[in-house]
Amino acid sequence: MIDAYQKISDIVDRSIGVISPRRALTRRMDRERLNLVGKRAEMYAAAKTTRLTGAWNPTNANINDIIGASAPYLRARQRQLIRDFPYLARAVRILVDYTVGTGIMFQSTVEDSDGKRDKKTSTKIEDAVKWWMDEASTDGKQHYYEIMRLEKRQDVEAGELIVVKTFEKIPNKYIPYALQSYEADWLTSSHDNYNSGGIDISADPMATETRQGIEYYKLTGRVKGYWFQDPNYGGKDVYVSAENVVHGFEMLRPQQLRGVPAFASGILIANDLQSYMDTEIDGAKMAAKWLAFIETPDAAMRQLNLNTQTASNGTDIQKIEELENAIIEYTRPGEKVVLSSSNRPSSSFDPFVRLLLTMLSIATGAPYELLSGDYRGMNFSTLQICRSDFAQQLRPIAARHVRQFAMPTINTAIDIAVLTGKLTLPGFWQNPRRYYAAEYQPPGMDAINPLREAKAQVESINFGLKSPQEVARERGRDLEDIYKEILAARELAKDMGLNFAAANKPEKNNPAAVEEQ
Repeated sequence: MIDAYQKISDIVDRSIGVISPRRALTRRMDRERLNLVGKRAEMYAAAKTTRLTGAWNPTNANINDIIGASAPYLRARQRQLIRDFPYLARAVRILVDYTVGTGIMFQSTVEDSDGKRDKKTSTKIEDAVKWWMDEASTDGKQHYYEIMRLEKRQDVEAGELIVVKTFEKIPNKYIPYALQSYEADWLTSSHDNYNSGGIDISADPMATETRQGIEYYKLTGRVKGYWFQDPNYGGKDVYVSAENVVHGFEMLRPQQLRGVPAFASGILIANDLQSYMDTEIDGAKMAAKWLAFIETPDAAMRQLNLNTQTASNGTDIQKIEELENAIIEYTRPGEKVVLSSSNRPSSSFDPFVRLLLTMLSIATGAPYELLSGDYRGMNFSTLQICRSDFAQQLRPIAARHVRQFAMPTINTAIDIAVLTGKLTLPGFWQNPRRYYAAEYQPPGMDAINPLREAKAQVESINFGLKSPQEVARERGRDLEDIYKEILAARELAKDMGLNFAAANKPEKNNPAAVEEQ
């Protein structure tokens, strides 16, 4: 009986959810609160409702219900704050610059049958990919790495990136393949039919349903296609097969279909901080305008209009004047001038803003020092710790951008280059993965103390704890490119008759000795 009631309730909730996801979410919240009655003795203390927790009874609804009801508001609020609030705008730039930088560099690493680097084939693939990158944008305005930066920004701002692969034949174009960036808002729910109650996956394992503009196989969750509104907000909706759509976001819970803006947990903090700072600045500006006030012993005249006085010719003279940012009042006989003194902002302003910025730093993932531009009290050790923590945090973010954006777009470029005869790769269609092998190099970080860190890197290499390739990657470089540059520099110096002396022995054996001189 209880199961039947639960099934009926679920059907009603799903039916309402098709029309109003927010209403369905509210119904589930109310039902879960009722189900908690009588079970409190079995709960963890943190789950019980007491006078301290009050009415804190959050829902544990389906992740897609929560995102469907919340994401439009989250995106709008976060974008507005990024436009208007400098700290949040800075947080976006930090994550984009340190994750993508000028581009996550592509380097082919194809191997031959003996497992050795096939330099000739790798060079052919790299040349073809670089040529396509110059023409990767459908509008012809952006290089591939610029699209990569844009999509990382979309990933941060909207919580998801969407790129549609197009295959238009354009004269003089290297290959008929380009990328078009879409916004998350273009996904339309006008074709949604999820939880309609009419889909039986036992009878039809390939049955699909559409939710928040995404059509997927109900049994597995694999996406089949996407419904987009016309980008020009007119005409018919457009359906695009999943194989031609690059859709990336951070998966927070199983079966999640859409992404959540990266700063969702910090939106309210950022808004409060912006309002507080605006109020404090306005108060300080107003207080700074008043230079002096008048104290008068004539209490009986306080109700009269004291803003003017009468001149000898009978005309009124204004008794309040403004000089630049100061105000002077003309006083009556016996009145005393008291200079204004303002204590705004107060001494508590700076530590309070620092606390809120620290909270915002935690919510956005951008280090406090980079977010605020405040480097007070930092030394080599704290800078090193900060950089190490930030680098560790960036690794999975950069790796996800490689898997969700770089690999699917570049691999398709290789496919089309082979298909159109621009690339000749023996046995490609039998084993394309061999030719997809590549390294994607995110931007590195400059050394805080180059001499000290160089010595540590050399010792790590000598003791076999690190490879030269790993050291180069930490700087955002490719070791082969570095060696090529060194060779070219030596050949150029030789051709020009230059001979640079080697470092003296103390410096060569101990680079840190230079610091001590």
